[in-house]
Amino acid sequence: MNSRARAWPYLTPLLVLLALWVYGPAGVSVILSFLDWNLTTPPSGFVGVENYATLRRHPEFIRSVGQTLLYALALLPFSTLVPLVLAVMLWLRPGRASDIYRALLFLPVVLAPVAVAVAWRFLLNPLQGLVNEALQAIGLPAVNWLGDPATALLVIVVITAAKVVAFNLLLYGATLSAIGHRIVEAARLEGATGIDIARSIVLPQVRRPTIVLALLSIVLAGQWTFANISVLTQGGPDGVTDNVYYRIYTLGFTFFDIGEASAAAVLLLAGFAVVAGAWSAVRRFVRAS
Repeated sequence: MNSRARAWPYLTPLLVLLALWVYGPAGVSVILSFLDWNLTTPPSGFVGVENYATLRRHPEFIRSVGQTLLYALALLPFSTLVPLVLAVMLWLRPGRASDIYRALLFLPVVLAPVAVAVAWRFLLNPLQGLVNEALQAIGLPAVNWLGDPATALLVIVVITAAKVVAFNLLLYGATLSAIGHRIVEAARLEGATGIDIARSIVLPQVRRPTIVLALLSIVLAGQWTFANISVLTQGGPDGVTDNVYYRIYTLGFTFFDIGEASAAAVLLLAGFAVVAGAWSAVRRFVRAS
């Protein structure tokens, strides 16, 4: 028995779980996207691509796709640059204080997203929220943070960014821990500046993790913001905080149009496939060159 044949018994449990929890539901979504079903009665029949055609006529869905891309771009610095800078600062100053700071920065990851969103809802209350009371205490006017289109999107991004920074900080910290501090000290003795150390020692180690985290930010930005949108704004005001995940949820569990919701989910899956294909093509091109 060759090595590949011996590997199959170990891979089988994982493949079964993938079939049950990932590819199975994806296949069911594809089937439901061609049916007319309101969730309360049995599916009424095959409608072909009508659900997809209806989505094209919905400006809310088209706008939600654009908003999802906007979230991805807005969260990109918080998933790469900000946690990298914080991780390097903590790595350059090892000790008990650094461990305390790292634990405090990691705190948003262990908190339930819905609980955090509810807390922010009270803090940002336009009438009695602590944030507005603090602004008024220093002579500034109160702001309707969640009801004003000019600030609502920013609020969702900032609240989501706290958790993204905290989690990616841990990943960067694990990467930097593989670099011995003796290497840095030796570089300094040789006359290397902080910029030289960052360019020649730190950046080569974090280049690949940064690319992966940037790709994950593009793919998962809509999922990261879903809980905050659901609790704080419900896609408003005027749809400025909507994204494609919340739009799918609204279609399926507010309007009970499972066919259209499944069609939207299939289109989202197709978009992810395009991103993955483009990423693979770029990697092959870079390796070939």
